[in-house]
Amino acid sequence: MAGRSLGTAVLLVCVLALAQKPEPVDTSICTITAHPSRFHNKNVRVRGTASSGMEASFLIVESKDGQWNKQWGQINLDFHSARSDESTSRFLQWFPEQLSPPKCDKDEELRQGLAHALDPSVPAPRPCFATLCYFCPRYSIIATFTGRLRYSGKEPGHSGFGHLGMFNLQLDVTSASDLDVTDMAAHPKP
Repeated sequence: MAGRSLGTAVLLVCVLALAQKPEPVDTSICTITAHPSRFHNKNVRVRGTASSGMEASFLIVESKDGQWNKQWGQINLDFHSARSDESTSRFLQWFPEQLSPPKCDKDEELRQGLAHALDPSVPAPRPCFATLCYFCPRYSIIATFTGRLRYSGKEPGHSGFGHLGMFNLQLDVTSASDLDVTDMAAHPKP
């Protein structure tokens, strides 16, 4: 009887140990993009700027001057696994507002167009639809993201992630924490 109880206890401990997720690996976007196969299917924690466009949501590295660091690429963000904790919920509230169309004054555009038609030396107006800025986010959101990283090079038959498979890396986000949010409408760049 004691042997059976001991065996059951050992089995229970083993099942509980296997059921626990390993702690996320703390890393950087630069390290991930330099060695993507090392992080495939690993639970990672990484800090970066979340950006959103017309067809994609991605994590980027910014240089000191606030520009995108093209050398280290981007990681597609997927939020289907996101938890509903307070910090992640706040992030998901602000993030969809990244792409903010400009305020458009059609009457002013018409006035400028008529002035240009009467006097070609007057500059032609820029149509409102031509001034939509895909990389002028409403909010600058820097956060620490935790989730499972996937690398398309390690997934047979998978050419990429996101719109048209344009990303070779994807982070299946479970949480966003340590949010650093700046309202760019209140703090425009000089």
